Amino acid sequence: MADRMKELIAKYILKNSYWGYLFSRIRRQGVPNMPSIMGVGPVSDGTICLYYDPNLVEKTGDDVILKLLEHEGMHIINKHISRFLRMRSNEFKESDTEVKRQSWNIAADCCVNVQCSFPPSVKIDEQDWPAQFPHMWKLPDGKATEWYFHELMKTLKKMEKQMQQMEVEGEGDSEGNEKGNSSQGQDGKGKQSKNKGGKGSPTTKLVCSHDKWGDIEKEVSDLSSLSRKIDQHTMTIIRESVKNFNQQRGRLPAGVEDLIKQALKPPEAPYYQLIRKYVRACRISKFKRSFTRINRKRTYVFALNKENANIPVISPFPGKTRDFTFNVAILIDTSGSMTIEAILEALSGVKNIIENDKHCKIYVIECDAQVQKEYIVKKVKDIEFKIKGRGGTTLLPGLERAKELHTDVVLGFTDGWCDDINSVPRKRLPKKMIWIVPKHGDPKTINKTGPVIRVNTNG
Repeated sequence: MADRMKELIAKYILKNSYWGYLFSRIRRQGVPNMPSIMGVGPVSDGTICLYYDPNLVEKTGDDVILKLLEHEGMHIINKHISRFLRMRSNEFKESDTEVKRQSWNIAADCCVNVQCSFPPSVKIDEQDWPAQFPHMWKLPDGKATEWYFHELMKTLKKMEKQMQQMEVEGEGDSEGNEKGNSSQGQDGKGKQSKNKGGKGSPTTKLVCSHDKWGDIEKEVSDLSSLSRKIDQHTMTIIRESVKNFNQQRGRLPAGVEDLIKQALKPPEAPYYQLIRKYVRACRISKFKRSFTRINRKRTYVFALNKENANIPVISPFPGKTRDFTFNVAILIDTSGSMTIEAILEALSGVKNIIENDKHCKIYVIECDAQVQKEYIVKKVKDIEFKIKGRGGTTLLPGLERAKELHTDVVLGFTDGWCDDINSVPRKRLPKKMIWIVPKHGDPKTINKTGPVIRVNTNG
């Protein structure tokens, strides 16, 4: 079956299809008795593998397999694997793990099936396998995978509660049957069967398997690091496949071309790297207590107990070790002159920092003429997209609040049309400030207090 899969990918290349060039750079592995015919999945070394069931591939037509390869290729271009791993790495509670995995799997399929115009169902081994679409869950097309994920979470939790309630009712019906009311028991059983069938309710069955996305969690402890490796690997194979495809004068469909450009697009600014560059001194001078380090100031009192010579009379622990994490304040100018795109860029900066260092403590401060809102972000879902403000612009209250919080650095997102921060006495301001200003902004009121980074927010 490995030969057949190889022939089908070669057939795609001969048809001058981009997907043949993409999958020629991805390893393939046959896995008998998979839940479905195929699926891409992460490998612990940071690469991607195409897993497939040889028996189902043998019994499925070429046209269907080629369409399924396009489906899997869309998962790769959309970076659904690395996005899933980042989502899992930012979670601290393991509640509803299975529901979350199901929600993400369905959300990812809803996204790619619309993008690649996937048929409502395909025939695999002479059986119809329905595909997932947003309308099946009463959701609109054209939304991001994360949006579908949160909406599906609500729906699947409701379905789970309904199933648990029906099971309880079913147990009650069975107890009634034991008491001898046979006719009532038969009616109750029929009613239960009807409800369990869920006529008209959508199914969570997937046309392709995503099991490997969740299985990798058992093999790798640092999911955040793995997601970064897979992101880099994904960008490499996309870039190489596009290069070879263009050399053969192939033509990408418009939708796929846009997705590839988005996948290869670098962030507007590497915010975490900016912090590391400009706050190096704070990083070296910060210390924290550590029970794995000896306190060298107590080395002269390492007197040992006579009864047990291995235990010191006065413990030399804890010592100190360098604290390489940051307390970061994200100051967002929410005045009326700031565009929505510029504000969203600030929230993407929060996301970038979390993905690079989950130990950072991040304070988000929204400020127009005064501090409108303040909250702490520990994971991506803590980011609040409902902005308060849209009035005048006075950033000094936000900067003073950041100083009160003893932050190591302030990332200030503003268009520069604000009060004159340059004239404020330095002792009233935080010890380090980095300003992120859109290209249409004017930083003349802030440029003397810290580095100014220009970004293109299309606003």
